Amino acid sequence: MGSDYGDVNKMNVKLPEKYQPKIKSAYVNPGITLLLENFTKEVLFDFEVMIKIHFDPFKVPDNLYKFIKICNSFSIFTIKNIEETNCIEEQKVELKRFQMEIVVEINYETFQKEESIVVYEIIKNSSTLVGSMLTDILLNSSKIANVFRASKIILEKGYKPETSIDEMLYITMTAITGGFAGGFNRAILFVEDSGDFKVHRVIGPESDREADKTYEKFETLERNIESYLSQYKSKMNYFSNLEKKIKGITFKKELLVNNDLFKYSIESNATIKLPVSRFNEMIVNLLDLKGEVAISPIEIDDGRLAFYLCDNRYNGKPITDDQLEILDYYAKESWMMWQNKIYQSLLKKDAQIDPLTKVGNRRSYENYISSIKYLKNQQIALVVIDLDNFKEVNDTYGHEEGDKLLKGFAQLCVDNLRKKDSIFRYGGDEFVIILEVVKKEEIYSILKRINRKLKETMNITFSAGVAYGNSHEIDLLFKIADQNLYMAKGQGKNKIMIN
Repeated sequence: MGSDYGDVNKMNVKLPEKYQPKIKSAYVNPGITLLLENFTKEVLFDFEVMIKIHFDPFKVPDNLYKFIKICNSFSIFTIKNIEETNCIEEQKVELKRFQMEIVVEINYETFQKEESIVVYEIIKNSSTLVGSMLTDILLNSSKIANVFRASKIILEKGYKPETSIDEMLYITMTAITGGFAGGFNRAILFVEDSGDFKVHRVIGPESDREADKTYEKFETLERNIESYLSQYKSKMNYFSNLEKKIKGITFKKELLVNNDLFKYSIESNATIKLPVSRFNEMIVNLLDLKGEVAISPIEIDDGRLAFYLCDNRYNGKPITDDQLEILDYYAKESWMMWQNKIYQSLLKKDAQIDPLTKVGNRRSYENYISSIKYLKNQQIALVVIDLDNFKEVNDTYGHEEGDKLLKGFAQLCVDNLRKKDSIFRYGGDEFVIILEVVKKEEIYSILKRINRKLKETMNITFSAGVAYGNSHEIDLLFKIADQNLYMAKGQGKNKIMIN
């Protein structure tokens, strides 16, 4: 026999005070909380709850207390009736839609089992509608869990100090396109360059044929994330065949910003999808766009923008909300990693000093150029310098005298360069100087002045090769400067060759 605490209208019946300490201390698995949070978003009806519970609070299963706590936490559950009983096995819960049949019954035997079994029994014994909704939510939650499992591996690698910005971008774009995460067919990274947007990095097939060949390789599920990330090679010219085709393509900023949806995405820092019909025809043709694309903006430095453009160009599938969420997540993570890498490299520049000359060493130079490529676009001069007849000095007067020349030259440069300029000992008697924000006509006079003072103070000269251009093309500038140095040495030394 039991006492009845029934109530009318949509109000929770409160259990007697003797049960409250157990209810309050009940620990509900966060996974179940997430399941119910998503369920409440989908369901359009509420549930009446009838509870049969033992008189003795210590004879009530923990899972029953957890269930009561859930009912108190989610408004779709209304406890309409509580009945106390002396029989342990009679304890149970019934759920039904208002004024309708019982949807599910959870008995004492089920409450005695593990939480996962309780959830399983609820799904198994519930109505088809409720069961399918809960199963769908569980599948989506598992998918999200798998994405975050992949994210842990990806972000750990991306944030490693030795991971360059370029490798970080490869890792991010692999996640965006990989079947283990974003699953987009293509990912194109645009970076703002002199007021325009320029294709910077690309992952994805170049054609339908390449796409078919790529997908044929995946006879099993894509699970080995590390194998994809390990395909990055230092200083990769291209991430994909598609990048070979479209890298460097530049669009006037107004062509995109004048698009209302694109403008909204940039201004609100929101990841959105939009139909290809909203793009300028030239953009559509050059990028071979079809259907719809997703846009995810990021800010690199000093207001300079970049954005990922992603699509399902080859399988033709609609872009899902899940894909948008994953793209948004990885885009924002890449922004944080990008900033971290830039400032980390700039700090390393001060720490990586050549012990003899006290200027930057080769490693410092490599880190510096990897950063300047992604900093605000500017005109720079890259100078490669070689001391004339240095080997003869070493052979004739010994290495101690040679070391004095190297130290003296480095100090002379430091004294005659601006704070914003940089000098590195590249190796042996070869140095690299980078003059930032400098006019081309000023370069020769700066180097000539240093060479003259070197001759006056140490009776030695240098030869120099100079390249002048865009800081984003610093790798190319080094090659040009090195070639110009070779020409200067070939013309009798003590020469300055500028492209």
